Amino acid sequence: MIRIAQILLTLVTIQTGLIPLLADLNPSHVFHEGWLPHARFHTAWAITVGAGLAIYVLVLVWAPAQDRALRLRYASAPGCIFLGAFFVAFFFMDDFSGALTDVDDPIQFFGFDGNVFAFSIAAVVQVAGTIAAWRAVNN
Repeated sequence: MIRIAQILLTLVTIQTGLIPLLADLNPSHVFHEGWLPHARFHTAWAITVGAGLAIYVLVLVWAPAQDRALRLRYASAPGCIFLGAFFVAFFFMDDFSGALTDVDDPIQFFGFDGNVFAFSIAAVVQVAGTIAAWRAVNN
């Protein structure tokens, strides 16, 4: 169960912490000329927080540890928080006139918004990884 938790949590960490860092450092996000400078600041801040948490999780998941099962349980929390925050923002975006993608450049997968599609899959993997982490027992 430990190896399963490690793999699942690593996959979610790459999806939620490292890919957004690479994907959002471009003219559609951090360097978007139409966005207010303060909005660009918050975007840069958000993606670097995500990347920092990703590094933290990867260290917890893969660094040597006396109590690997306990470390995996700690490692499962940031992904739950990150994805939970995404879905809170998603469900309340109409209240603050938010949008999932740039109107001029929407990303779609199988008829779904790309962010919702990707983070829904990540949420399923996160739940599975969290369950595996909490069922893990040190050998």
